Amino acid sequence: MAQFPFITDGIIGDVPTNFFPAADPAKGVVLHGTPGLTQLCDLADCTEIRGMFPFNGYLYTVARRGGESVLWRVSSTGSYSEIGTITTSASGPVWMTENQTQLLIVDGVSGWTYTESSGGLAQITDASFPGASSASYQDGYGLFTQPSTNYWFFSAINDFRSFDALDIYSKEGKPDNVISILSNHREVWIFGTESIEVWYNAGGDNTSTSNPTFARNAGGLLEYGCGAAKSPASFDNSLAWLSEKGQLLRATGYNAQIISNDLWGEQVKDYTVLNNAIAFSYTDMEHEFYQITFPSDDVTWVFDAKTKLFHKKSSYKGSNEFGRHRANCYALLNRKHYVGDYENGKIYEMSMDYLDDAGEEIRRVVYSPEMHSGMKRTFYPSVQIEFEPGVGLESGLDPQAMLEYSNDGGKNWGSEIWRSVGKVGEYSERAIWHRLGSGYRRMYRLSVADPVKWQVRGVHWWGGK
Repeated sequence: MAQFPFITDGIIGDVPTNFFPAADPAKGVVLHGTPGLTQLCDLADCTEIRGMFPFNGYLYTVARRGGESVLWRVSSTGSYSEIGTITTSASGPVWMTENQTQLLIVDGVSGWTYTESSGGLAQITDASFPGASSASYQDGYGLFTQPSTNYWFFSAINDFRSFDALDIYSKEGKPDNVISILSNHREVWIFGTESIEVWYNAGGDNTSTSNPTFARNAGGLLEYGCGAAKSPASFDNSLAWLSEKGQLLRATGYNAQIISNDLWGEQVKDYTVLNNAIAFSYTDMEHEFYQITFPSDDVTWVFDAKTKLFHKKSSYKGSNEFGRHRANCYALLNRKHYVGDYENGKIYEMSMDYLDDAGEEIRRVVYSPEMHSGMKRTFYPSVQIEFEPGVGLESGLDPQAMLEYSNDGGKNWGSEIWRSVGKVGEYSERAIWHRLGSGYRRMYRLSVADPVKWQVRGVHWWGGK
């Protein structure tokens, strides 16, 4: 009996979908099912969750409703109340941050603040505020990029509503426009369309060029641009983003390391739109994940910092079709993971304890690498998939696994062949497929969908001539 690995990089096949690889001391690499979703609440009449942020024990959420957006306050029990209306844009991601007393919202056009003590949501109207395409926070200052320019600027300390016309800088290293800003390790990263600069808090009062509040780090110029304004995210004690060339990058000091692989490059080059990609990072089961969705191409990729491997996430979208993951944005509140839906007003808790996506099945798929026998026909009579046994459905029904095979590099697939994985408590059950025909090349595709805790611990084949 021989064991073949799961595919994690390559041109033929794909990375696992709704499975993520993890190290196992006995098996080497195993596959865990990705977390499911359960509904926390459904914000009335809303059609997109644009952003969420934890603030003073609540989950503040911006959601699209008709031709405007609404700021909601959501409790950990799912109760919610409407705070106010944002009128400067209706759709797309928002940037949210806080300074302990004020919540800041930037919608790509303008800025809004909510002050809990007064209960007021208001647009920033300071004459020195030129509008904002993105925002971040550092050392008491709100940090902003000015739309369609190479300028970035900052607010008064501890006041997102007050600005000085002199508190503005141009991106100096290259003249490309800025599209996003992110504070990481108390350094300000200015993401341009062709390059990136890193600035630091110099401690001055900005009354003269010799006494600046912020200054550019002399070594902080990266010769990579940013391909999507909402792709930068703090990740694995550093940060990651999508480049203007469609690569996935991770900062190593003031250098950019390409972490995307061959399969990523082969697929992403054919995507129709890259600049509306959205990303966030989260930590689960001691793995730190960077999740990026390409809405126009209906696909979600996830990079795992621990294993340096990719997987994909996919959710049911109706008519027996699966597309991008439902998460449009993310927030962590009281050590729980929350995501907002991209096409309705639903907020979900995301957890490994949930085995479906709020009642919809999660289809999990993994490929084997392709095996070649040269000029000699090979018979493939038996394949065994080693699952974590005895974790069947609580209803007593028997979860099933479906195996298909292809003899032409994945262009065409045979019919699904179903096998039992084992009911609850059937710890000796094995899923084995016999008499699988012959060919000169062979690859397998495994699919599962039942709501159980899936773990694939190995794939074996034996026999053949």
